[in-house]
Amino acid sequence: METQLTEAAKEIGKQSDILYGRLTADLLEDISSSNIQSIVHELLQLIQENNTSVSLDKPYINVLIDTYSSDYIKSMTDSKYGEGASDYIVKAFRYYLENNASENN
Repeated sequence: METQLTEAAKEIGKQSDILYGRLTADLLEDISSSNIQSIVHELLQLIQENNTSVSLDKPYINVLIDTYSSDYIKSMTDSKYGEGASDYIVKAFRYYLENNASENN
């Protein structure tokens, strides 16, 4: 059972890394583009599918924005995906929040 959970966690991490890699592949791409917003949506769906207690409403997305705005996470994210990646992720999530998320999504 523990091995299954570990493998599932690894798979979720792998899927997440792929999506964040796609999201930050071109930091010059407009965050409002359908491509970027589709990736943001996929990330949020991945979170929701793998954590049934998570509701992708505005407060939760704001938590993600705050997380990627913190200096510690920002340095880790920029180290992994390139300088400016964390700010780009914040902008992409913020755009999604303002244009797609509902209060009770």
